[in-house]
Amino acid sequence: MLGWVVRIMLSLSAMLTGLFVAEDAHDFHIVNAFVAIALILLGFVLLVYWRRILDVAAGLFSRQDRP
Repeated sequence: MLGWVVRIMLSLSAMLTGLFVAEDAHDFHIVNAFVAIALILLGFVLLVYWRRILDVAAGLFSRQDRP
């Protein structure tokens, strides 16, 4: 299961990196690794703060009158 997550993250990072860096460039794999790390970090941040994000979103879209 973890292998699937890693494979999906690496595929997404390769697609994102391919938009900005040519695949035959010398630094493609380095940039790809940085993008993969950033995506994994973003996933962890979303998991950790998921409850807080939902609370803030619920507060933004509530119909209560604000003072």
